[in-house]
Amino acid sequence: MKIAQIAGFLGSGKTTALMKIVDGLVKRGHKIAIVVNDVGDISVDARFIEAHGLKAKEISGGCICCQIAGSFAETLAKLHDSFDPDIVIVEPSGVAIPWGLKRAAEYSEAKTVVHIEHAPVITLVDASRIDLLIRAVKRLVETQIREADICFVNKVDLATPEQIKKTEDFIREMNPTADIQHMSANTGEGVEYAVDKIEKEFSARYDESMEEFRLQQEYNKQAGE
Repeated sequence: MKIAQIAGFLGSGKTTALMKIVDGLVKRGHKIAIVVNDVGDISVDARFIEAHGLKAKEISGGCICCQIAGSFAETLAKLHDSFDPDIVIVEPSGVAIPWGLKRAAEYSEAKTVVHIEHAPVITLVDASRIDLLIRAVKRLVETQIREADICFVNKVDLATPEQIKKTEDFIREMNPTADIQHMSANTGEGVEYAVDKIEKEFSARYDESMEEFRLQQEYNKQAGE
């Protein structure tokens, strides 16, 4: 079972992009389930997803990759046993950490007969709010970028050329090896590219030694600031 996570800070356009991507995957014949991680009490996103006739499971009360990792693994196991999707699209909360989510997903292998694979991790960065993101939640956004395989400069139809370039430069500084693309759910730019990558490519499984290396890099970076 393939897990595809679409990360990004709150308001980055995840749900809109997700629905466009899911539509593309369904049209290609894939059986899709969606897991929504909402840290609030009201799940507008889950209702929106269910309205499209898709299988959705909401997890509330915490971040998938930490406080309720057990619940996330249980959800994936149940989805596998009852629905057997080809791909599970995960919309993490805006505070979720991609590598921690990978680890939580792989816990499901202990709960049922399933082998977890990962699609490339996608992080959306809202170019129209890049100054606010850097000023208010820079550290969290940095982590989501650093742990991504593909970073989409999102809402390019609403951003100025200067904001787009600043976003690209910010991503490149945080993750020099990331695949940087543009996306606009309104115009459809970048959607088919994301669908192709989720369908055909893979990302590494969770590796504790790699996580320790990433944390050490981050610690050294902070110490030098």
